[in-house]
Amino acid sequence: MEDELGSRVLAARLVRDMMRLCFLLERRYAPYSKWLGTAFRELDACPALEGPLSAALSATGYPEREDALVEAVEELGRRHNALGLTERVDARVRLFHARPFRVLDSGRFVDACLDRISDPWLRSLPLVGAIDQFVDSSDVMRSPLTARRAAAMYDAGSPALGPGDV
Repeated sequence: MEDELGSRVLAARLVRDMMRLCFLLERRYAPYSKWLGTAFRELDACPALEGPLSAALSATGYPEREDALVEAVEELGRRHNALGLTERVDARVRLFHARPFRVLDSGRFVDACLDRISDPWLRSLPLVGAIDQFVDSSDVMRSPLTARRAAAMYDAGSPALGPGDV
């Protein structure tokens, strides 16, 4: 891997996202980053995932980092299936197109979830996620007015926010 620092930064983002996904799977509130690790230790997923997630962060090279991330995402896939919310989805990783990177191909899980939505209005909403998935600022998240302004992007017909709007 030529960009070891970039690989580590990406791994840290993936670990954070997987930890937050564990909170969603267990229907628990995910606190902001300062308390994320402490609260994660209280989840049922922690015993199975703390090791691989920690290994991904402490890995000194890409192959070891990828192995740890693969172990974690496959466990998350199995946990999704165990909930029984959707049809079972193969939780094994696969290559990312013709590239030598192993990925879960999580779009398959998204599609399985979308297949279960019967409400037409809910199905019509854009797939942008919750505001805390694209805003990682405690200043924004602790201000209801600012968060509401940022949430305007959920309205498909609303104009984008300008620099002075948030």
